[in-house]
Amino acid sequence: MRAGSNHVEYQPLGVVGVISPWNYPVNLSLLPVVTAIAAGNRVMLKPSKFAPRTNTVLAAMVSETFPAEQVTVVSGDGSAFSALPFDHLVFTGSTAVGKSVMKAASEHLVPVTLELGGKSPSIVAKGHVHDRAVSNIVFGKLLSGGQTCIAPDYALVHESEVDSFIRSYDRLVRTAYPDGPTSIDYTSIVNDQQYAELNGLIDDARAHGARIIEVGNRPGDASRRPHTLAPTVVLGVTDEMRIAHEEIFGPILPIFPYRDIDDAIDFVNARPRPLALYYFGRDDADRRKVLNRTTSGNVTINGTIMHVGQDDLPFGGVGASGMGKYHGVEGFRTLSHPKGIFVQGRWNSTNLLHAPFGRRADAILNVFLR
Repeated sequence: MRAGSNHVEYQPLGVVGVISPWNYPVNLSLLPVVTAIAAGNRVMLKPSKFAPRTNTVLAAMVSETFPAEQVTVVSGDGSAFSALPFDHLVFTGSTAVGKSVMKAASEHLVPVTLELGGKSPSIVAKGHVHDRAVSNIVFGKLLSGGQTCIAPDYALVHESEVDSFIRSYDRLVRTAYPDGPTSIDYTSIVNDQQYAELNGLIDDARAHGARIIEVGNRPGDASRRPHTLAPTVVLGVTDEMRIAHEEIFGPILPIFPYRDIDDAIDFVNARPRPLALYYFGRDDADRRKVLNRTTSGNVTINGTIMHVGQDDLPFGGVGASGMGKYHGVEGFRTLSHPKGIFVQGRWNSTNLLHAPFGRRADAILNVFLR
């Protein structure tokens, strides 16, 4: 005979709001929507206004697949949407907008999952400036023109290997994009505003003394195509430059030299916690130091980007790069209410402690107080 038993039942939260960004407008819209549906919720999706054609297709697909009372796509003001009394709100976007979303949601005590961004470092261990490592950084940095929240934002390279890294990066950019920045494989910047922002980062860095190096084949051809920036390396970045602090979100790679692995770790830790961290090197004490002494959303070793595609890994930021997880089973748990249930058995020892209290209660207390 048991005194009782415990179990947990997961139940839907209710209505989940999803605010998705423009840079991966299908994946970053449908992944949280599917996760919310899997947990039994209803969903309101507000995609970015900067991807209007994709939004039209998404709205048509959703309306053909789900009744409007289960999943609906809405447009309009994002601040008004984030102020609605949802049971949970998922936002993917910049840290600055994430703050305003969280503030609006707090008016109704709506819990939030924020997938933000930040300056994700690539640390290249001494002796690991080789083609496999650098080609992975080229891939991660230039995928979608650098407009990826987990793109390597900057590279930390040993001070004796910076020149070798730049030569390798230039050569491997040429290999990846043999037709240069007007290649159909190379992505332009989404709009005038973002293009101007990236040029502003370059101009500010140059004005403060940074060295700007365009790499790859025929970088000057970028001007022949709207909103196109050539792959660019920036050296001599200092703290007064905007590029040292702002998330880049484009094909621009600052390179910072370091003396030893402790120096590289200190550099990362002196900045807000990033959404991703990349390390290239052997499975040795230096790798263990980086993993133990840095905090980031996720990590990929000897590669870039691919941790986001692992369904068995939780995904999300920490600190300024976000909060909460919504991939895989963690997403189901985030968008569910785990209701704990205790079933009282026939033998109930707490009856011994029910009022009125007497000698039996005194005897039990004496047992615990001895």
